[in-house]
Amino acid sequence: MSEWIPHNLGELIEVQNGYAFKSKDFDDFNGIPVIKIKNVASGELRMDDIKYYPLTIAGLERFVISKNDILIALTGSHVNQPSSIVGKVARYTNDEISLLNQRVGKIYSLDEKETNEDYIYWFFKQWEVTLELALNAGGSANQANISGKLIKTLELELPPLPEQRAIASVLSSLDDKIDLLHRQNKTLEAMAETLYRQWFVEEAKEDWGKTILGNVVETTSGGTPSRKKMEYYENGIYHWIKSKELTGSFIMETEEKITDEALRNSSAKLLPKNSILIAMYGATVGEYSIISKEMTCNQAICALKPNEQYPYTFLFLLIKNMKEELINIAVGSAQQNISQLLIKQIPIPPPDDKILEFHVKTERIFEKIKKNIKQIQTLKKLRDTLLPKLMSGEVRVKI
Repeated sequence: MSEWIPHNLGELIEVQNGYAFKSKDFDDFNGIPVIKIKNVASGELRMDDIKYYPLTIAGLERFVISKNDILIALTGSHVNQPSSIVGKVARYTNDEISLLNQRVGKIYSLDEKETNEDYIYWFFKQWEVTLELALNAGGSANQANISGKLIKTLELELPPLPEQRAIASVLSSLDDKIDLLHRQNKTLEAMAETLYRQWFVEEAKEDWGKTILGNVVETTSGGTPSRKKMEYYENGIYHWIKSKELTGSFIMETEEKITDEALRNSSAKLLPKNSILIAMYGATVGEYSIISKEMTCNQAICALKPNEQYPYTFLFLLIKNMKEELINIAVGSAQQNISQLLIKQIPIPPPDDKILEFHVKTERIFEKIKKNIKQIQTLKKLRDTLLPKLMSGEVRVKI
């Protein structure tokens, strides 16, 4: 087999820092998108809440982001907050260009005849690499910062170019399948939402709003077992959801689980399968999800329990279509919040055969979405298991 050669990463790549745009430079609607920390901090490119640069890019050419560029979060959390840890990388997947904001880095190969950028991307996707960057980060207690200089001190063993390409191809094929399933789910959800809007918005009956949600659907909130009793969280059996985990889709797994004793000794409650969850406080206020099985949640979440007259398919799309209104009615200055009382006031049509017919027509769509999410999780686990083995040479790829 071919030899793998040790390298200092600074011999192979360069890190381009972002431009320090000022807030007055941005437009809410027109111009070139500007990629900020929040768009890559999760390790995936997210193009929500984008600001635009409406002027010419003359003089900013080196800050242009093109399709397949590797982006890295230069600011984030320390190792005690893995979900927002500094050093996560994302691939820019859009066909249209964007601009690089400060504290986001762009990584590129100095010589693609020696170093394949796809391989470099997968090198940075390793948890061990992210952890090493985070452990050496500077900054305050609440914010970790890394630099291009630090990134280039990392070391790796580099296989020959054909093997780099083969390794990257195996991992990218799994990512492509994951992306396909994500896009399929977006299409399926759009189909269900189109039918909902047609039946319950465009063709809404005059009696819509004469009933409120709290009169026909049971609501509840959760609780947080004492953090002083770590046994409540060790070997937990019930998935315990925090508001930051609400994704706008099915929740299959959670960061933490709690024990039966924790459930009994706190205000947390076991919620039935297909309950709809709504974030009531903080940065995620108005976010929503649906649970795939019995779970519980913290006190920052309001749960709607579906029933025979108001099945989960209808309630989910009701809340999805109410999201902006929920955000608009949130109150508070330091921290936005929506009370359970406000959620109970949401207008809803009276029980009707149309709602049940809608459920029959859309339940298969929701079940397909859930099945796809399960497959996505399986593929991610396979990819994450293979990644360190392929990058270390423990598992070799035939060329």
